[in-house]
Amino acid sequence: MEDLAKPLDEKNTARTVYGFVSRRRLDGTLALFDFPNPNSTSEGRIITNVPLQRLYWMNSKFIEEQARALAERLQGDNAARIRQAYRLLLARDPDAEELKMGLEYVPKASWQSYARALLSSNEFEFVD
Repeated sequence: MEDLAKPLDEKNTARTVYGFVSRRRLDGTLALFDFPNPNSTSEGRIITNVPLQRLYWMNSKFIEEQARALAERLQGDNAARIRQAYRLLLARDPDAEELKMGLEYVPKASWQSYARALLSSNEFEFVD
């Protein structure tokens, strides 16, 4: 049986709708992303975007592992890899300027760094 007490454990690959939430000790990552207090009720969620959330995306081991996995999944020449990354993450092809920027960035950095940049983009994080 899965351990529902650890939904954010890096070894957990299952999605969940229901999970155990301690009322005495809220998970730190859930609290960082404005998880509501389980001891009180509210008619709506307070929406915030604080620097800690952005720092999590920049420095998280979880995000680093996801970027590595994405970088390893990409195949072909640099342009083909950039197009594939956009299709996988953003469900669209990059425009000419985005492709140009990617082609300039990749030789100076790693594919993992490029994947992390796309994973941290506003377009990936927020639905319009």
